[in-house]
Amino acid sequence: MRNSKRRLFADLELLENNNFINLCRNSSKMHFTRKRKMPLKNLLLSIPFRKGKTLYFELKYFKEIFSMSSTISKAGYLKQRQKLNPIAFLELLRFHSKNFYKDKTSMKTWNKYIILAVDGSSCNVPLTDTNVNTYGNTSKRGGKERPQIGISCLYDVINRMIIDMKTNMCKFDERQEALYHVDRASDVIGKLPRIYVFDRGYPSGPFLIDMMERGELFIIRLPSTVFKKEQKSMRTDDEWIDIVFDKTRINAQMNIGKQGNAEKLEKTGSINLRFVKIKLSSESDEYLITNLLDKNISTEQISQLYKMRWEIESAFDDMKNKLELENFTGSTPIIMEQDIYATGYLYNIMNDIIQDAEKERNDTDDKYMYKMQINRNIAVGVVKGDVIRLLLEKNAAKREEIMKNIIQEINNNILPVRTGRKYCRTKGQLASKYSNVRKRSY
Repeated sequence: MRNSKRRLFADLELLENNNFINLCRNSSKMHFTRKRKMPLKNLLLSIPFRKGKTLYFELKYFKEIFSMSSTISKAGYLKQRQKLNPIAFLELLRFHSKNFYKDKTSMKTWNKYIILAVDGSSCNVPLTDTNVNTYGNTSKRGGKERPQIGISCLYDVINRMIIDMKTNMCKFDERQEALYHVDRASDVIGKLPRIYVFDRGYPSGPFLIDMMERGELFIIRLPSTVFKKEQKSMRTDDEWIDIVFDKTRINAQMNIGKQGNAEKLEKTGSINLRFVKIKLSSESDEYLITNLLDKNISTEQISQLYKMRWEIESAFDDMKNKLELENFTGSTPIIMEQDIYATGYLYNIMNDIIQDAEKERNDTDDKYMYKMQINRNIAVGVVKGDVIRLLLEKNAAKREEIMKNIIQEINNNILPVRTGRKYCRTKGQLASKYSNVRKRSY
């Protein structure tokens, strides 16, 4: 049995676990106890594998796929959704990831390290008073209200697996959320050695101290205004420098009302970290800060590790534009959060299956001008359409045939990897979100 298939059916078994069923109950122990047209198991499967169509056509599809004798009404379906705890999908996401890291034949590492990135993003949600009050307003004063849900994510950039995920207000403390994810990482990946990679929004004295107290390894890109004195003191491209928390830095924390952070800096006094100067795509120098002691990890390797962080940006792009994260079933917070966590879970399923497909590719890159990769947009359509049929199939031989066809169809659609391509960053809304070169796959 393929590794991804085995993990999928482990997920299916979890849906019938009593502890998991209790977690699914949002507010009452009596929820999901009566026999309904769409039982809890089918309700859970309907959300990640929805097609993004109007609810009428979604329910028509569910009637067919679940072999229902009668169609469930829109009101009945949404009423069932209101009873479902969104955290159930986060538990499914973490459960699937945990089984992935237990399987040493599937997991890939860099010099025995798991490379983890943490980042935040946001997604637009329907404009309602409830959503503005729940998530906040991102528009400028006097402008039209624009609610957004903040999303924080812990992501394995090599294996392309989401380790943890959390919804927030539109404006949230990314450093605090990062520490929240760091504290939960071991529940999924165990004691595997890991290196965390952060972008420019994360470095600060208190955050560095928190990471070091937890014994975690990290690489963080520095903005020009953070630890500016230390950056200017560098005489080589790679050296260890003391960061001294003097009165100026302590008072800066006091002035913004961070009494606890000020006390932390004063108590610590100073820390010694490795500063690395690199050139990114532009001509200007960029600075990275790390606590990697390993002398075998060179300056160039640290630079490459940081660049791997871009994969988390690609993950958000996949979820928003390929899996249509913002194409919500409804406009209430509970339904939108269900859709968000279910999309994260589906993202992990997709990448798990893609890894199995890559192992079974018969052709080699030698016959092509470029290195080839799987067309992820096609993979989304295949996973959305066929994996639910696989999970509902009772016959073992038919299951194997469906899985074989999924892998074969994904492998039949590959694209060249063209490195070094650059694009001008476009700010604001594009003229058309659904252009002829970005057709939906489902």
